[in-house]
Amino acid sequence: MSQSLALAKKPHVVIATPGRLIDHLENTKGFNLRALKYLVMDEADRILNMDFETEVDKILKVIPRDRKTFLFSATMTKKVQKLQRAALKDPVKCAVSSKYQTVEKLQQYYIFIPSKFKDTYLVYILNELAGNSFMIFCSTCNNTQRTALLLRNLGFTAIPLHGQMSQSKRLGSLNKFKAKARSILLATDVASRGLDIPHVDVVVNFDIPTHSKDYIHRVGRTARAGRSGKSITFVTQYDVELFQRIEHLIGKKLPVFPTQDDEVMMLTERVTEAQRFARMELREHGEKKKRTRDDAGDNDDTEGAMGVRNKVAGGKMKKRKGR
Repeated sequence: MSQSLALAKKPHVVIATPGRLIDHLENTKGFNLRALKYLVMDEADRILNMDFETEVDKILKVIPRDRKTFLFSATMTKKVQKLQRAALKDPVKCAVSSKYQTVEKLQQYYIFIPSKFKDTYLVYILNELAGNSFMIFCSTCNNTQRTALLLRNLGFTAIPLHGQMSQSKRLGSLNKFKAKARSILLATDVASRGLDIPHVDVVVNFDIPTHSKDYIHRVGRTARAGRSGKSITFVTQYDVELFQRIEHLIGKKLPVFPTQDDEVMMLTERVTEAQRFARMELREHGEKKKRTRDDAGDNDDTEGAMGVRNKVAGGKMKKRKGR
């Protein structure tokens, strides 16, 4: 309703996702784009890769042909080229260097580990680099949520950010992390671009990106504005080819991040217990969501894990004495 009222005031600029814009065009009385003069598509490659082609086609059919169109894209994909041919008249193309590189102050590492021990190695890394702020990238919303619950059950101040959270909760997560109320932000690639996160010490690619260019965006969250930073990419037996593509793209071989495997294995029992609680909570959360659509709370969907934390003996894991 508030958006409809805002549109009724005939604003000069409307910023929207394709789907939401179509929804207002079809359902908001009196709203149309017949007087539109400028169409700007930011991150056009991402919009089209997220299967918004149908919505974009609908928008193009109802806006004036006599307009100026601006497409901004990090990569010139086939879908962007197709849209360019269909939507632009005598286009002018401006491009910067297509060479992909990372900043010099970014220290990049990888860890080669069996898939079944990813959670255990993650906990080890967080303990080894305690005191830093972390962004941990996962490939799916479900794994982002699960891993956040796992870490909170072990006493870490972790918070998720993904597309299945409401807008208010996503903003809440982001603001808590930026305010340093949470030291670990777990996210999907929705957070790899476009968000203002000024200071991240370490980026962990918990799930390796399927598209090599997404690696550049992820690790670009750290070592910003002249500061130094670290990135650590987890590589399992299933990820070798994807990792080789990343190394080829950035033109360098990454060093191994040093780990003490015997110390990692000492964490296995407690991590396994935390995994079990995380699965239970994920299942309970799914059932609760089916029962109620109430999303008014300001929790981040993992705050409830704090109560379970006591069941996982000892809270956050400390380093062994003598280290």
